Amino acid sequence: MATNPYFSQGTRSEQHLYEDIIIESLKMYGQDVYYIPREIVNRDRIFVDDSVSRFDNAYKIEMYIENTEGFDGEGDLFTKFGVEIRDAATFVVSKRRWNTTVAYHEQSATESFARPREGDLIYLTLSNSIFEITRCETQQPFFQLKNLPVFKLRCELFEYNKEDFDTGIAELDDINDGDSAESLPVEAQNNDFEEIGDSIIDFTESNPFGDPT
Repeated sequence: MATNPYFSQGTRSEQHLYEDIIIESLKMYGQDVYYIPREIVNRDRIFVDDSVSRFDNAYKIEMYIENTEGFDGEGDLFTKFGVEIRDAATFVVSKRRWNTTVAYHEQSATESFARPREGDLIYLTLSNSIFEITRCETQQPFFQLKNLPVFKLRCELFEYNKEDFDTGIAELDDINDGDSAESLPVEAQNNDFEEIGDSIIDFTESNPFGDPT
């Protein structure tokens, strides 16, 4: 038996009202973040990976942090290579707001920008942290009023690997000079420590730590 035609399960007006309520809630209880699209400079066609990438744009938009009691993930771990920070977070963004704020400016004639992409970054000013999108959920919550009004972004703490930042935001662009250590995970600072250590200890000598007595 078909559904009852006298009871609507989602008219256009109801869908718009539902989206308006979501956007208003995100503006009230969300956080200001910067969405940073990744621009692939050199794609490795063998491993289907971006060997060189850069970040040139940043778009300010409101997102809701789904984690109310702190970041998800494994937190701070002590490994044989040192301390690793494995924070994770889930962000909720309105699809309509994302389309008008980000997708409208990023899409081109050759490439569509239908949803947030895995590999793009989110800069959370609240904690001065940069998260990388690992998965974009497009059907959560599932077809309420026959509509999908939000994107749910699963993210992990970004590991800096000498990417070039030129977004116009000082806190992000200073990463290139190593001046913004707070926004980097501990692993990203290892290269700086090695460079400083090489300038102090001369490993070209037979025994850089001195002759034993």
